[in-house]
Amino acid sequence: MYLRINESSFIISKYSDYKVDYNIKSNNDTLLVHSHVALFDDEWNIIDDVFNFLQNRQNLKRQAFNTIVTKGQDLKLYYSFLKQYKLNPHKIDNKKINDFIAWLMLPDTSNKQIYLHVKTNRTAKTINRIVSSIRDFYKYLEAFKDIENPFKHEYETIKRPTFKNKSFLSHTQDGVVQKSIFKVKEFKKGVRVLSREQCEAILTSDVALPRDKLLFELLLLTGMRIGEALNLNINAVGISQIGEPVQEIKMSKASDNQVGLRQRQLKTGNRDIFIPTKLAKKLEQYYEDTWLKYCEEKQIAHEYLFISESKRSKGEPLSYQSVWERCRVVGNSLGFSFTPHDFRHTFATNLARSNIGIEKLRRLLGHRDMSSTDIYIQIANKESIATDLIPFFESYGISDVE
Repeated sequence: MYLRINESSFIISKYSDYKVDYNIKSNNDTLLVHSHVALFDDEWNIIDDVFNFLQNRQNLKRQAFNTIVTKGQDLKLYYSFLKQYKLNPHKIDNKKINDFIAWLMLPDTSNKQIYLHVKTNRTAKTINRIVSSIRDFYKYLEAFKDIENPFKHEYETIKRPTFKNKSFLSHTQDGVVQKSIFKVKEFKKGVRVLSREQCEAILTSDVALPRDKLLFELLLLTGMRIGEALNLNINAVGISQIGEPVQEIKMSKASDNQVGLRQRQLKTGNRDIFIPTKLAKKLEQYYEDTWLKYCEEKQIAHEYLFISESKRSKGEPLSYQSVWERCRVVGNSLGFSFTPHDFRHTFATNLARSNIGIEKLRRLLGHRDMSSTDIYIQIANKESIATDLIPFFESYGISDVE
């Protein structure tokens, strides 16, 4: 199985990965596609069901391209499973789906020997996401190809547990709940919040590049998602307003002629980002000292602010993978691990600790759903409760934990 990802428009052969010239008219053997994900078998025959499904998700359902890539990767796994056991994707029942989930739990899916004491590297959350992609795939096949959907009877009805102290609005519930027979039990790891000392160590690290430090500081002080930071356009970095301690940056979707769209879809659409003026000036300096220099050397054809500095891809838009790798390298040198999203958690939790209103916090984080914001309020409240208990413990002669 071969997965090919392309973020520009061109004509591809239906039966090979060879790029065909723009001027050639498409016929029955070629497909005119835009940014796309395509799955090929071992003979380089394109798998039409997968290609059409992903195009449907992208063009009609308007799903972000990075979501399409993830679904493509999940379907590549699924078709590898089908190939290994010589199964027809159009003749799958719920037992085969259950077998697929068990297959995902194997430590090495290419090895047919099963070792019960070895666990898979895939988390329950990852497996559930993969199964969700396969579920969407069969819903599509059922609707457009009249294929029997193995997920049709996946839900079982169970009685909701009763409690002595009923919750508010419990009278509106019917006492039953639907549960998927394919869902793997997940254990939440919680939110990782970086301490002030850890943040200072990251931002002053000798291993981190100046660009890395600027990006990490931007994530920490604005709560931006990494996709939003990578989407940041040079046109958004204007001249700072004199005398204003905080500036606004207008975040907007990149134009269709930009490269690298897969990594830079805005999860919640266009929104304003509030940024300290001092940091805004650092972004301006990075544009003048680094971006313009690389633009002259490499004739940059895009407008993304953060760019790669490696020899192989110098001047190209900075990718997710590069940022995660930089986090790993810097973290290893400091003795603790962190991810780009940890800065967002840290930003939100610190604001919640300062008793900012949940509506303001929701707007700053760009959440659509208030429940996504409430988790940070809960963290701050738990910390407050723990702090309030300390005087009580000390009154009984219990101070620091040994």
